[in-house]
Amino acid sequence: MGCLDDGRFIVELENGLSNGCSEVGKDASAIEDAVKVLLLGLGEDINREGIRKTPLRVAKALREGTRGYRQKVKDIVEGALFPEAGLDNRVGHAGGAGGLVIVRDIDLFSYCESCMLPFQVKCHVGYVPSGERVIGLSKLSRVADVFAKRLQDPQRLANEVCSALHHGIKPAGVAVILQCTHIHFPDIESIFLESNHQGLVKTLVSAGSGVFENKNADEWADFFNLLKFRGISLEKIHVRGSLDSSWCPSQSAKVSSKIVPVNPAMVTAVTSVIKSLGEDPLRKELRGTPTRFVKWLMNFQNSNFDMKLNGFLNGGIDSLSVNEKVTSYQMDSVRSENLFYNP
Repeated sequence: MGCLDDGRFIVELENGLSNGCSEVGKDASAIEDAVKVLLLGLGEDINREGIRKTPLRVAKALREGTRGYRQKVKDIVEGALFPEAGLDNRVGHAGGAGGLVIVRDIDLFSYCESCMLPFQVKCHVGYVPSGERVIGLSKLSRVADVFAKRLQDPQRLANEVCSALHHGIKPAGVAVILQCTHIHFPDIESIFLESNHQGLVKTLVSAGSGVFENKNADEWADFFNLLKFRGISLEKIHVRGSLDSSWCPSQSAKVSSKIVPVNPAMVTAVTSVIKSLGEDPLRKELRGTPTRFVKWLMNFQNSNFDMKLNGFLNGGIDSLSVNEKVTSYQMDSVRSENLFYNP
């Protein structure tokens, strides 16, 4: 459960992210151009009234959703560290001598680095103060949000949040647990038509530093006891080994035989988007991402509306047949229960 093995976060905490790519902020127009290529590749008319401003809206949304590349953890933590209140013989009410400070249910979202689709995150953070210092509770969620607003993998996200807090606060230890939810990809038709198929992929990951390095430490037991009523336990934590595949369904699901060949121009456009956001498209984890994202777009376009709608239900409505009409009640349920529904 350790997160401090490579020590590569120190420079970033001080100076922000630098990966050799072009400066984010100058490339909004490049993202717009790339989105136009994607729309043309899908057979859309980019001059149509409803789509004319779509490239701009997509560019704004992507830049907002990846603003973590332009933020520094140091700017958040500095000035937010305070002496523990109520110190008596160097024991503070907030912990100090071994107590645990915890913030639960931090709602975040991120973009999957394997396919660029969004995934939802429920984050739980705890730390044991040391050096008579504590940090404002709101800063825990802000630090987590910095790393969530990037192209991410759940385990790396947990490790980065844990490492950043450990170096920023210098506590006795930090614990991070993430509950992550990803929509399925890319064999849309079989997923939507199989009644026993879940529409969402979920994983539970953790990271720990200091006194939380040992998964059997008493501090972990205290942390899990505070999360028990949320159904979280040590046994449910996913521990990724070297032979494990990516959590993203794009790297494990069977690709539909109906999908048309991938358009190289669309793949190049997505690569341009990744670079414009501040990432390195040559990074090992991102090399196949443009192709997988284009496959999802093309496969999703080739499925009809009822099948799309059924696939995003979050267990709240019985599956609809392909020819069955959607009632207003069912549509309201989709809006209220679906994590990614956005009319």
